[in-house]
Amino acid sequence: QKTKRSILLLGYTGEELGMIGSRYYAEHPLLPLKQCVFNLNSDGAGYNDSTKVTIIGLHRTTAENEIITGSKALGLVAIDDPVPEQNLFDRSDNVSLAAKGIPAPNYSPGLTAFDAEIGKFYHQAADNPENVSMSYISRFCKAFIYSARLIANKAETPIWKAGDKYEAASKKLYGQ
Repeated sequence: QKTKRSILLLGYTGEELGMIGSRYYAEHPLLPLKQCVFNLNSDGAGYNDSTKVTIIGLHRTTAENEIITGSKALGLVAIDDPVPEQNLFDRSDNVSLAAKGIPAPNYSPGLTAFDAEIGKFYHQAADNPENVSMSYISRFCKAFIYSARLIANKAETPIWKAGDKYEAASKKLYGQ
């Protein structure tokens, strides 16, 4: 079913090398950035709780309810950044468009802490498909897609919440 707003699916490369792909796209977009109203990024360093999805920046945009609803529909609880001291929001591909003013939370698998469970596979040779719960990843992907659809159909255009560090860039981009 067609959504109210178009959805553009992008696959970046080179995040670990300085966000090469997302930075390139932010400077050379397929359509004017002013026409892009939201970026629901997905990136993660693994998960340690398959009952949750971790949304880095959950409370920073007016699409919070759509993300929570989309996740809940698949039996997943959406939580905000459990490790803000890690500055994960500004260390992932979402920041390239956020810095331009586009609301851009990061939708990640259920991370509740950087613990031994995460460390087992994060940037390790053991990070292989057989170590992933395919039933969880399937629910995660469906919840991501449903959340994106809810955002695309949202009556009001999603924006940064007042006071967010990217709000000024957003006002400049969208001429508010």
